[in-house]
Amino acid sequence: MIFLEKLLRPAIYLVLIIIIIVIVRAWKSRSMPDLYPWHTIRTDKELLIANKYDNIDSYLKDEDAYIRKMFSKVKDSATGNYNRFNPGSTAYPLSKDDNLNASFVYDPGAENTNGVILLLHGLSDSPYHMRALGRVFKEEGFYVLGLRLPGHGTLPSGLLNVTWKQWAKATEWGARQLQKIAAERGQVPFYMGGFSTGGSLALNYTFKALKNNKLLKPEKLFLFSPAIGVSKMARFAAWHKSLSWMSYFNKYSWLDILPEYDPAKYNSFTKNAGRQIYLLTLENKDLVQIIANTNQQDELPPIIAFQSLVDDTVIPEDLIEMYQKIGTSKDQLFVFDINRTYEDFMRRGALQIDPRNINFPQVSKPQLHMLINNVKFDSMLGPNASGVYKLGNKEQLIDIYPEDHRSWPDEFFAMSHVAVPISLEDEVYGSRSTLGKMSVHGERDVLLITPDEIMRIRYNPFFELMEMEIREFLKN
Repeated sequence: MIFLEKLLRPAIYLVLIIIIIVIVRAWKSRSMPDLYPWHTIRTDKELLIANKYDNIDSYLKDEDAYIRKMFSKVKDSATGNYNRFNPGSTAYPLSKDDNLNASFVYDPGAENTNGVILLLHGLSDSPYHMRALGRVFKEEGFYVLGLRLPGHGTLPSGLLNVTWKQWAKATEWGARQLQKIAAERGQVPFYMGGFSTGGSLALNYTFKALKNNKLLKPEKLFLFSPAIGVSKMARFAAWHKSLSWMSYFNKYSWLDILPEYDPAKYNSFTKNAGRQIYLLTLENKDLVQIIANTNQQDELPPIIAFQSLVDDTVIPEDLIEMYQKIGTSKDQLFVFDINRTYEDFMRRGALQIDPRNINFPQVSKPQLHMLINNVKFDSMLGPNASGVYKLGNKEQLIDIYPEDHRSWPDEFFAMSHVAVPISLEDEVYGSRSTLGKMSVHGERDVLLITPDEIMRIRYNPFFELMEMEIREFLKN
């Protein structure tokens, strides 16, 4: 009896501590900004979850109507020139015939089709974030489907109850549709690509296709800032459910409640969304370990990933570890280094990251390409010029594209997570767009927009170099 008491006492204390933490955090959540209808009105059940679609065209038609219906639910509450839900706003994504939040198709024509590819966007994003990449693949003769994931592209409340398995179900639907198109156009190859959460979903589909003959295995994978690992704090994201069901604590469901000024992305973020990507990454890590333990690496398609070595959304080291476990010589990892002309202003942790220190212990080593500052500082573009390098014999750097260096914009000290798939010319996030060039100054605690969001680079100044890498990987 005494022994049981000694065991129970710490457990009781732990439970009490957890209860106190939950209550305190729930109480603090009440001080968050007010919730608007787009946070509280529930979206209708997603089309790919509630219905069966036999072809892409019929789905695209219904999806456009679905998104417009969700926007119409909150239009009377939306005011302001930068509110994405205000039909009179410059940020309204439905003002033209082009629905920025909807799935899209780029078709090179049946006679010019060299392959098909499914592109998947990131968490809280929309398919718009994959358009620049989609155009690259179309130019190479690919039929492109940029698919919207359930819960996205409508109201932020769509992420309150969505699950990663619903995203996976939508992914499988997209793959089946492309499989039919690939067969109709002469059994052309099927590829997949994904940004952030979309990259994690593409991997999950591919890992499962190794054992499931009903899933068409892609012949190549293209990953952009893939979510291989996220903050371990996400494991506690479900705690809010104990109290957030009460209207008094309804803000407790949200990690961020922010103005919705971005036409193609939610700024507000639910704790459930963080929880779902965490669960997805856990499953993927288990599958990676199984593949490594059973030596199935050679059964995987060639994989290329593009990743900034500083990333506040995902954990770059987890991607490197995945390559160390299951990467082979057919695979390639492309990393963006920091702009080292700003080294004197950087934290020690950022300076300790050096892409030249990445190593692969396996015999069949993946290729490592690095975008780093010109090491000789003799470029006409100056010391902030960057090129793509790889390590040769005796760890010597080999300049892969010596005629194609690019200069870091003076105000950029690193690549951000969200910038990787976005081109310089992008209308929403590019260098000449309102969001891309946003740089405002004043006093602290005045703006509703957080300083972190203003500081974050929105587009990839090296998109053309990344595009060259994509085209080369397609040729191999």
